[in-house]
Amino acid sequence: MLTWLWRAGRLYLIVTGLVFNLVLVSAATYLLSSRISEHWRWKQLVRWWEGPVDRAVTAVVEPVAGGAANPGYAQLPKGKWVKIHQQHPDDAIRFSRQRHAGSAFDRRRGELLLFGSDTHGRNWDNAVYRFSMSRLEWSRSYAPDGPETYRVNGEGIPVAGVNGDHPWAMHTFDAVMYDQRQDALIVASYPKHLKPGRFGNWMEEVWEGIRKHPTWIFDLKSRQWRYARGKAVDFFPYATAYDSTRGVAVGFQPYGIYEFRDGSWNKVGRETYYAYHTNAVYDSGRQRFVIYGANDKRDAIYVYVPGDDRAREMPTPGVRPPGTQHQPMAYHDRLGRVVVLIDGADRASTWTYDPSADRWQRIEGADFPFPVGMDYMMQYDPVNDLLVLVASPEGEETSVWVLRL
Repeated sequence: MLTWLWRAGRLYLIVTGLVFNLVLVSAATYLLSSRISEHWRWKQLVRWWEGPVDRAVTAVVEPVAGGAANPGYAQLPKGKWVKIHQQHPDDAIRFSRQRHAGSAFDRRRGELLLFGSDTHGRNWDNAVYRFSMSRLEWSRSYAPDGPETYRVNGEGIPVAGVNGDHPWAMHTFDAVMYDQRQDALIVASYPKHLKPGRFGNWMEEVWEGIRKHPTWIFDLKSRQWRYARGKAVDFFPYATAYDSTRGVAVGFQPYGIYEFRDGSWNKVGRETYYAYHTNAVYDSGRQRFVIYGANDKRDAIYVYVPGDDRAREMPTPGVRPPGTQHQPMAYHDRLGRVVVLIDGADRASTWTYDPSADRWQRIEGADFPFPVGMDYMMQYDPVNDLLVLVASPEGEETSVWVLRL
């Protein structure tokens, strides 16, 4: 009898142990699988095994002097994304694409402008990068300033650089605009990710002296920064766009719409919609703003007409792209349409939105060869009538792509 009980008890413990460990392993696999697959070491291993994600060949477009139109672009196929430049290890200017950076297009010089950093205490890139569409080359206005130069000036403003005349590295997203009247880059964000306790305490002693985070303005002729002394508003991770009709920068937060005049942000509207990771463009043909994207990945378009109290959601019947967030988005002047890249499992699809018809259309044949991820680096080049995008898979060389429509 005792032998039977002992055997039964042992069998029970073995079965129970197997079941418990099976459940434990299954739960651990379920909880950790996404973390493992998203970890940079796993991606590095997969890339080592499968090779680079971006296998596209760089098209040959001969450079031309100045900011004039480059006739080589007219020879590129229409309706297809084409890589026109890829950085190499021996390039004079080489940098990793910053997912948290923003972009604008300098229409006077025909240059794509980038500013912003992934920061988190690990990246301190506060340089302004410029890509010449005519010369097909990168340049920068100054080398990134090291964190040892970060301090607070006599006005309580956080500054960087040997001369204390540069902004700190910061996330920007859609808080970067080209101001045509001032011929300047406007940056309406501040380095909140360097706040002590958020991702580290690198700036703890310096941060205590900050009295104000200003809106920064980069003069594209003198290549010098200055900061506005009026009221500042932080538009990260929300949206801004430049009203080329009235010559005024406009910013969109969930519970406030602002205009930048005489160095100060003034509230002119009550609300847009509650979401972050948004993007906005100015529809110059209809003189209104189009806002899209949300952290909850809703698929709705919102329109704001200057002078209104709020943005309104469009009904948009018919087909819509899958909802998305922090997506590349630009307004195509000639077509009068908004262009958006929407990530899929292994590529990104290209969609256009017609504000007049309130209608979406997917551009067949214009899929991007890999998912772009978090990316605010697409602009319309009116000089060459192109969409320009800076995109690269994590860990691969930064590349510039164009699309003719």
